[in-house]
Amino acid sequence: MDWIDRVYGQVCTDDSGVLEIIETSTFARLKGVRQAGPSALAFPFKDVTRHEHSLGVYALLRRLGASRLEQVAGLLHDVSHTAFSHAVDFVFASDEQDHHEHLKPLMLERPDLARAIAGMGFESSAFLDDSVYPMLEQPLPRLCADRLDYFLRDGMACGVVSPDFAADVLASLTVVEGRMALTRRDVATEAAARFATMNRIWWASATEGFIYNEFAQALREGFRLGVIDRDDLMTEDELVLAKLDAAGSPLIAARLASIREFRPECLANYRPLVRPKERWLDPDVVEDGHARPLSTLENRPS
Repeated sequence: MDWIDRVYGQVCTDDSGVLEIIETSTFARLKGVRQAGPSALAFPFKDVTRHEHSLGVYALLRRLGASRLEQVAGLLHDVSHTAFSHAVDFVFASDEQDHHEHLKPLMLERPDLARAIAGMGFESSAFLDDSVYPMLEQPLPRLCADRLDYFLRDGMACGVVSPDFAADVLASLTVVEGRMALTRRDVATEAAARFATMNRIWWASATEGFIYNEFAQALREGFRLGVIDRDDLMTEDELVLAKLDAAGSPLIAARLASIREFRPECLANYRPLVRPKERWLDPDVVEDGHARPLSTLENRPS
């Protein structure tokens, strides 16, 4: 299988087990789940899907020489995301905004996916906890494959990251003691700055807070009226959206219109019920043979 990735360029894999997972309907569902959730209704250029991101994390881990098990963990790390991604976290609120993680056992045991995983000689339970894979997942603000891929991918879609800068980051990327790091301090500094821009302008902005809370109101009303249920959330964005549009509810119609026709003046005096998760980046940098967080090096001469 070969594909052109917006971050990594030409990607190919001949791993038959990985190809079988990619071809399952459970994994293919992610083609219909936008990474930006309802924000993509207001800003169509935010066209990254969970499918694209998952393939990207797999490609990045493969590029860095991760074990086959960790590569598959990267491929499957977002398999339980609901329709409209993190929108569900504004309905079933939590500090970590990770409702999809609670659904992972259900998705991993779907017959088609469980069969493909078993065919590789792995247990589905091996992919329940991403934190056991140090290149795939690290707590904020460390660098890891998931965080780096969504930063570069979302950043390119939003015009915050250029292809040339993405290439600089990838050229500077290395692995030290099983964890990702950068070999150039200037690239790390710029990456942290652009990550902060993505957080401020997009991921945790007032605009996102408005859009996600408005959409959550539409979802709650859809649940109350019985036009959608939790099983619908395990399908795709367009299927859920079609049911909401067909509900004939003035409240739902108004909330969706406020997103589709978003205007900055909507933010005046707006108080979100749930605030988006804040994100920041402090990548490890390799200097003098040691990997240290960028924040500990900023006052040292390079």
